[in-house]
Amino acid sequence: MNGLDAFLSFVPVQPSTILSYARTFLRLLHFAGLIVGFGGAVFLDLLLARYRRMTMTGDLVGNIEWVSRFVAVGLMLLWTSGVGFLLLYQVSEPEKLMNPKIWAKITIVAILSINGLAIHRLVLPFLRRRIGTQLLAGLRRRTKVALIGCGVVSAVSWSVPVVLGAAPQLNFVVSCAVILAAYALVLTQAFLIAVFMMRDKAESTAAADLPH
Repeated sequence: MNGLDAFLSFVPVQPSTILSYARTFLRLLHFAGLIVGFGGAVFLDLLLARYRRMTMTGDLVGNIEWVSRFVAVGLMLLWTSGVGFLLLYQVSEPEKLMNPKIWAKITIVAILSINGLAIHRLVLPFLRRRIGTQLLAGLRRRTKVALIGCGVVSAVSWSVPVVLGAAPQLNFVVSCAVILAAYALVLTQAFLIAVFMMRDKAESTAAADLPH
């Protein structure tokens, strides 16, 4: 018996073992995507909130673009592991495909992907054009609301899959519609809070001067 045969004789190669290894690999991939993507998204939101009233510089925008690449990698890892899990369930545990929570997570990640595309195609070029000026200074209200909306969708849509993944009690219990309704409610509340927090001094003064 040569060395390879001796090694293989100690390594179980049953289908169940292969599926177990695949499941572990996909979990690691999924966790890596969440860590990289969620961490990057939160960092970007905090960074933009911190510098919203300061002059944008080339270095700051460069850092934002650099971190955004990690967010994109995290999103790619989420899709890769998610599709892998669907294929794995189809082969080994098809009943899990009936779990409404899975389809709610897929819907939310799809929204996150569309928002990420908008950020890369619209927001990042916009930030480049704001170099030398304050981020929100002189913007039309519609533009400001759109920027805040992209940030809120990113933060909430990264957070909710983490919460869903950490809550096995929801499996086969709560419908996809209920989960998405709760997600929409959280999204709306976060947006209203962000709009209030991101008001500039002129808007605050105007609001204070309104007759009561």
